[in-house]
Amino acid sequence: MAKHKRPDSLAIVQRAIGRRITWARELVFPNQSECARLLGVDASTLNKIEKGDRAPSIFLILALSNRLRISTDFLLKGVLNGRTDEEMALRLAALHPELVLQQPDMAFHTGKNMPCDMPEPPRRPDGDHS
Repeated sequence: MAKHKRPDSLAIVQRAIGRRITWARELVFPNQSECARLLGVDASTLNKIEKGDRAPSIFLILALSNRLRISTDFLLKGVLNGRTDEEMALRLAALHPELVLQQPDMAFHTGKNMPCDMPEPPRRPDGDHS
């Protein structure tokens, strides 16, 4: 069976997942090879995933989430989950200001999810947010 090129939309998602894995991994394991060893994968595999050239398996996402102490929502969707990701979110925001799109106190203290790769929806001038 011939291998088909991924649609551009999936390639963009794959690169974004790789970028978020890199950001979180660098805060916990500056050495990519050491992280790969602890995860039980080849360093070249982790490198390809972080560059967006390869999609991570769901099992690797779970292992990364556990080792990096960050939710799978952040790794897969760029969504920081309230208190679950608070410590990592503060560290990530210090290094990557583009992640902070809402007031942190609103997201963390209300327990709402905070999307990190998408802008907030536009608000109506009349104050109605529906």
